[in-house]
Amino acid sequence: MRYRPVVFVLAANGTAALCHKDGRLMQTSRSRFSGLAPVLVAAAVSMAAALPARDAHATDFQLGVAVGGEGSAWKNDGAGFVGIDAAIRFADIIAPYFMARAGYANTDQRILELIQIGAQIWAKIGPTRPYFRAGMLHQHEESWPAAQNDVAGALVGIGDGIRHRFGGEFALGVDIPFKKVKEKWTFFATIEGFATVFPPDLKGPRVYGGGTAGLGFDYGL
Repeated sequence: MRYRPVVFVLAANGTAALCHKDGRLMQTSRSRFSGLAPVLVAAAVSMAAALPARDAHATDFQLGVAVGGEGSAWKNDGAGFVGIDAAIRFADIIAPYFMARAGYANTDQRILELIQIGAQIWAKIGPTRPYFRAGMLHQHEESWPAAQNDVAGALVGIGDGIRHRFGGEFALGVDIPFKKVKEKWTFFATIEGFATVFPPDLKGPRVYGGGTAGLGFDYGL
């Protein structure tokens, strides 16, 4: 005995039907599903509306540059810096990233050099991309006179006057796309606020806090 495949169909008005795969009607029923159908249809529409929009590219390479400023737990301490970051974003949502910054702080005439790795996650509100990131970092703090006395050592991170510090950083920001080129390139501006925390020691401030503004691009892979 041969069994033909059938398809179950539930219409928005509550009518249920059994049909052969070729479209011929076998049986209909309304009473059992008349109350359930509108609920299921409404739930399906709500779920579809709640899903985040997906870009055409599942994986993106992101590169950005930024300028920023920060204060610290030390009184009247302030610093300015420049930075660069790179990331590979998967599923348009999450990315591992690498970041590097270099700057100067006024207290003790300190040079600040930082490298960081971490993870970043994005949401989507209209065209903007709010995000949260968290990372582990290594920072060098060295006085300007010490760097002048050992320029080569300061450049490669092995100078005698360098104070090596390990810590963590947390940030909230938003990417604001402003131009798309040939489907794969998206250029954006970024605004971010961050906090950097170190274990208590005598090498420098325990906490830094500041903000950045920058430009970058995504390239769809």
